[in-house]
Amino acid sequence: MKIGIVATHSFPIPSPTHTGDVVILDLAKSLDEMGHTVNLYAPEGTHCTSKGKVFPMRASYGKYPPAGEDCEQECFNNHAESLRNEDIVHDFSVTKRIVQSLYNECRKNIISTIMGGAWMQSQQPHNLIVWSESHRDRVIRGATDYENTPTPNLAGINGNPVKEAHIVNGGIDTEYYCPTYEKKNFLLWMNRWHPVKGYSRAIEIARLCPDIEIVLAGEHPDREMFDYQKQCALEAVKLAEGLPNVKFEWLPADPHHHEAKRALYQQAKALLYTIQFNEPFGLSQVEALACGTPVIGTNYGSVPEVISDGVTGFVCENDVQKFIEAIRKIDNINPQTCREHAVRRFDRRVMANSYLTQYNEVISGKGWS
Repeated sequence: MKIGIVATHSFPIPSPTHTGDVVILDLAKSLDEMGHTVNLYAPEGTHCTSKGKVFPMRASYGKYPPAGEDCEQECFNNHAESLRNEDIVHDFSVTKRIVQSLYNECRKNIISTIMGGAWMQSQQPHNLIVWSESHRDRVIRGATDYENTPTPNLAGINGNPVKEAHIVNGGIDTEYYCPTYEKKNFLLWMNRWHPVKGYSRAIEIARLCPDIEIVLAGEHPDREMFDYQKQCALEAVKLAEGLPNVKFEWLPADPHHHEAKRALYQQAKALLYTIQFNEPFGLSQVEALACGTPVIGTNYGSVPEVISDGVTGFVCENDVQKFIEAIRKIDNINPQTCREHAVRRFDRRVMANSYLTQYNEVISGKGWS
């Protein structure tokens, strides 16, 4: 099968800091290994599969302008003939300009994955994929990822309701994210510096439990691309002043960024996933599990679907005392069980096989809208 995968316009893949898009590369690599030809329509510098090629898209590198729709329309204009020759076009982009252009030509061999949030386009989507059951529920209704959470002020406007969406969980390279089972005595918070990621909640836990060591890992403020995230990192440092049980690990740039992440996952007793919004999926949960590290997460979004409560970690109400109770029980979780669940449910090949099922449905005329 010839498969064209349209990436987001933001960064080449893999990006050293914006790691969500790496799922696109893991999908392409897995499909390539299965014998398919995968072409990537993605920012220049994106890694290529062995049998396919990269058709370059202009990248914004997180800045505006250029607008996403401009980058995508330019990509379509430059590579329309190649896109038309794919057996299936799978669009992970932000504005879905490319698949809309193809559908306007009466081409039905398209699938769209929405990376997060609600469907924002005015036209109904065709063959839409979402990350989780909770994400599907919100997308169907047009609700934001901040619905019924402590951060509704960050939501922005609601999206447009859709008629149908199928679910394919994200996947990771479980050969790369692997365990050593050599644990140290610390809990890990590792995420983007943003209020919805819950760094203040992790520091609050440390303040109430001086016997618990917590490591907060992320980009150094001086390397943050966006001033808002730089200010959040500086706020975290200020909140942790005077707490000897809180340490900061500033992740290095490439080529050692992902190695440093993996080492922290491997060493931690647990990942504190103190999110304050409805995470559509959350790859870091799965990366931790694959490294044999249980997850203690807030019961928002996909967390109850990814974490088996009491088996691969604990799912907590958004209450500090509930987190502390879970932390006190973390030694009851078997790291090998965490690893087994990650490989069985969330390996990149599992994701690729799930997507192949969706591709075949669309190609055989069983699409959904």
